Amino acid sequence: MTKTISAFVLFCFVLASAIPALADQITLKNGDRVTGTVVSRSEDKIEVETEYAGVIKIDAAMVEKITPEPAKDANAAADASPTAAKQPDAPAKAVEPKKEVKAVPLFGEGRAFGLLEGWTGNATIGYNYASGNSKTATLTTSLRAVKEGGKDKLTVYARSLWFSSRKSGTAITTSNAFWGGARYDRNVDHKLFGFVSYDFERDRPKKLIFRSIVGAGVGHHTIKNDRTELDLLSGIAWNRTWQADEKTDTPEGLAGATLKQRFNGRLKFQGAVTFFQNITDVQEYRFITDSTVSVDVTKRVGVFFTVGNRFNNDPPRNTEKNDFLFTTGLKWNFGKAK
Repeated sequence: MTKTISAFVLFCFVLASAIPALADQITLKNGDRVTGTVVSRSEDKIEVETEYAGVIKIDAAMVEKITPEPAKDANAAADASPTAAKQPDAPAKAVEPKKEVKAVPLFGEGRAFGLLEGWTGNATIGYNYASGNSKTATLTTSLRAVKEGGKDKLTVYARSLWFSSRKSGTAITTSNAFWGGARYDRNVDHKLFGFVSYDFERDRPKKLIFRSIVGAGVGHHTIKNDRTELDLLSGIAWNRTWQADEKTDTPEGLAGATLKQRFNGRLKFQGAVTFFQNITDVQEYRFITDSTVSVDVTKRVGVFFTVGNRFNNDPPRNTEKNDFLFTTGLKWNFGKAK
């Protein structure tokens, strides 16, 4: 397992080292060149994300060419060209005023109060199959979507894991788990925010029929800029768990952290850890961690590898305390690419 993880980590960094070759190259009229990723483009300015200076703005009139040339409307290109304006024969064209881009409200007009529009995020799938003396198959899927309004944000997430092995004609499913949830954040100011959350979990091989967790608390935007976002969370939760022959209700304290890091326009890291402490029994606790490194090959498609861990120091029915997950596969980005 250690060798496998090391191989994938090495693969990711080798692939990341090739990213500059896939980046855009902006050639200026004075002969200078800027290498990076074009993140936005207008008639006046071009914003380029570079590895050495972050996001920089370039006057469009100073740009000779962009390689590869981004797709754009031909008429808009002709209007934006500084040389086209100097042609005496060229007919005058009316320049349309720029449209003001407004954030999609979290709760607003449209279908289902606007909740069906304005989402960004990604979906992943990973599959592994081996055959020989025994046959094994592993399937993992995940989904993460975010919708932001003026002062609020809604995040939904889900992940599944299925593992089956067959030996001597007998098939055994050792993992058939599904977990996920949602969190609503409301900013109090530029640093402090309140949140409510809902998480669920099911794990049939562990005889966990269903676990439902409702939580609420406060959070802090400790770091928030174009490259790094770090949020710290604390609050309380109510854990209702259905097992094969019993149901329990447990008040819990929760603490957590989420981190998003953009190394450049294509290489990204995202991680989260949440700790739950049983209030009525200090000897009982559990935590969940997830860390994902992804490399976008295009704006929509990329590759990823994820390390996840679910730990419960008092698991039901003498099952293992720790569930470790390492997976890799393809990622699809939807919504506005960032």
